[in-house]
Amino acid sequence: MSLFFISTSRRLPSSLYRQRFLSFTPRLLSSDQYNNDLIQAKKQQLKIDSSSSKQSPRLRRYHYYLLSIATGALIGTIYALRQVRKHEGSLPEYVANAELLERKALEARPLPPPITKHITFDVPPQRNFPFNVTLYQFVTCPFCCKVRAYLNYNRIPYDIVEVNSVTQKETKWSLYNSVPIVVIENEHIQLNDSNLIISAIESYLRQPTKTFKNIMKLYKSVVEKDQKGNLFFNYPNRYFIIEPLINDRLEMIKEEQKSIVNKQSKSFFARLFSRSSSQSDIDSKKLQNETINKPKSNEENEFERQWREWVDNKFIHVISPNIYSTLKQSLNTMHWFSKVGDWEEIFPWYQRWIFVYFGAIAMRVLAIYLKKKYHLNDNVRISLYECGNEWINAIGDKDFHGGSEPNLADLNVYGILTAIQGSEAFQDLMTNTKIQPWLERMKNLVELHRVDTSIMTIIECTGCTLIAYGIPFSMFVFTIAHHPFRIIIAMTSAFFWLLSLLLSSLLWFIVVPLRNQLAFAVPFAVLFQEIFRYLFYRVIKKAEFALQKVQLQELTEKGMVFDRFAVAYGN
Repeated sequence: MSLFFISTSRRLPSSLYRQRFLSFTPRLLSSDQYNNDLIQAKKQQLKIDSSSSKQSPRLRRYHYYLLSIATGALIGTIYALRQVRKHEGSLPEYVANAELLERKALEARPLPPPITKHITFDVPPQRNFPFNVTLYQFVTCPFCCKVRAYLNYNRIPYDIVEVNSVTQKETKWSLYNSVPIVVIENEHIQLNDSNLIISAIESYLRQPTKTFKNIMKLYKSVVEKDQKGNLFFNYPNRYFIIEPLINDRLEMIKEEQKSIVNKQSKSFFARLFSRSSSQSDIDSKKLQNETINKPKSNEENEFERQWREWVDNKFIHVISPNIYSTLKQSLNTMHWFSKVGDWEEIFPWYQRWIFVYFGAIAMRVLAIYLKKKYHLNDNVRISLYECGNEWINAIGDKDFHGGSEPNLADLNVYGILTAIQGSEAFQDLMTNTKIQPWLERMKNLVELHRVDTSIMTIIECTGCTLIAYGIPFSMFVFTIAHHPFRIIIAMTSAFFWLLSLLLSSLLWFIVVPLRNQLAFAVPFAVLFQEIFRYLFYRVIKKAEFALQKVQLQELTEKGMVFDRFAVAYGN
């Protein structure tokens, strides 16, 4: 009962009421009972106080944690606002000094690059590009295919570095996080963006008097923001070609001709076999007509530039929704990418399985998004056919968009189509439009003279060496190596053959007018070989007679031979 009164007293709001209530309580209860109950109440109060004292440090820690988090967030916000105000109106370092940082990144590039292929051509290029080109690419990337089509058409040799599409470890050194990337090795210049690469190289080919660094000064990057506020580098004039100055090109050719004439005038044999002045003038005019490319008109440049922009702004956007239009087509496309990109050699089987099947699902979702973003037809094939027909209508009765020869727009469209040639969308485009004849003409011009050379491994090198030299080496070991006299004959015959080849080369070098005439070079080469073959026979006969004479003399001195005729005839 007393516990009830004590607990009730604790609930009273005022200490005065609590004292009056407790003073009235002993009158109702006996003093002993009241004291016992009061002691028990104090014990319970001590337990409650001890438990609350144990929980309070934990609660305090939570309070401290929340307070520290709030303080850190406040300090970070204040610091960020101060930094924004401090750099307001100026760009970060990686933006302001992009060229410098890109140059430093290129210098830090691991050398030599992991080249997977050398691309050469069995016909010399129409226009000289005296630089070593390295292309970092995805083999099925449409933008990389555009660059390859341009390089192949102009017969510019280049090396390919195939980039791992997931890890991208081959391009981690670069600030540019995409492909294609072209590195001009001779001048240590990095080119980004497929259109910039094509325009810069084309500008140099049309105006070869300038160095490539001077060309790149005309293609400055501009920092812009996308819709999400992210910074990116843009090249506003990436579709423009720097036109050549005809007078400068003529002066350059005349200076080259003067230097050639001066070199020839210093040679007695060149003056002896020099051609007449009239023939030289004719060849000079022919050289000018062949080497000078007449600049295109402004209308032609504008027409070409508009269709290059059409390729990037319209045609490229209908590709992904078509090759991933259904889950089945998306899966078939990924299987084709795996085959063309040599994923079996690059990735383990489980990674390749993930890339193919999960990649097919992801690309299908992306195709749905792109279809809505670019407002394509519900049947995306119709949008693809419309683009194909629009391109063919622009060509008209001409062989190519550029007339009798392809222009840069032709090469761009051809490059993108080669990127999807293993998909069902490509086959449907060939069937339902009239684009296939144009594509065949482009293929004959672009891919005709290309020679792909894969990097030879140690095992392949050993095998090819055994195939090439195995039989001659075996013949040497089993037929010549055991006979000293045969070894001497083999070495001497090789020496005389080299002498005949040297004499043929000297004649070809001296007689300038007939260098390109096989009817002149081949007969003399054969004649010199036959002459040296006869001289070699005479030398061998004399050497054999001298050796026999020496051997006979040694045997005679030792008293082993008494009849030289018997020795000569073996009797």
